[in-house]
Amino acid sequence: MIRRLAFVFLLISISELRGNVVNLAPKKGGALPSIDWVDETGRARKLDEFSGYPLILLPVYTRCPGACVQNVDHLINALANSEIDPRQFRVLLFSFDATDAPAALAKYRQRESIPLGWSIGSASQSNIDALLDSVGVQVGQAGTEFTHPNVIIFLDSKMRIAKWIYGTDYPGHDVDLALKVAAGESDWLGRKATAIYSLLVFAASIFLIVLVHLLLERKRLNTSLVLNPPPTLQTYDS
Repeated sequence: MIRRLAFVFLLISISELRGNVVNLAPKKGGALPSIDWVDETGRARKLDEFSGYPLILLPVYTRCPGACVQNVDHLINALANSEIDPRQFRVLLFSFDATDAPAALAKYRQRESIPLGWSIGSASQSNIDALLDSVGVQVGQAGTEFTHPNVIIFLDSKMRIAKWIYGTDYPGHDVDLALKVAAGESDWLGRKATAIYSLLVFAASIFLIVLVHLLLERKRLNTSLVLNPPPTLQTYDS
């Protein structure tokens, strides 16, 4: 009975885990809206001007004291050591802080040594919301600061989500792989990732159940030996 309940609980847990992964991740193949945005020179631009090339989209805000800085630095290093020609893709650092005016964006470029080939911009709150919703990124505001996931979005030449990377510390190989996928190469591992993840969780859970069962059996056996010790052998002197 206990094992049946554990199995049911396992299936429910896997379902919940899979649901959380799908809900939190960007939607592969989702298209971005052609929002209006402004770069650090104050020039009004359209997002669809990046069409025709893979685009790396990194949501940030210029006052972020930690994670955004780490993510930008890591991306700079990853692309500096990339085997992919930098002329074959574009990079946009997009601030989700509507108060990041062009002057603040320009200072940010200088302070963080952003490569000249990268674009930096922000937009009105409505356009920011539209972009973040399209890539599945949720941002919260606490006073003048923001809570946000650390994620890099890779878009294909038609401005559709092709790949994404979470965190601020990732191998440069992952960036190259994501760019290749955005350029149209096969992403077999990405397509199978959810199934593989669920299989690993299932296997680990089965292993845990078997381990607990063996430990309980061992405890039962030890208890039985204590309560019912085997007869001792008697020896006789001749």
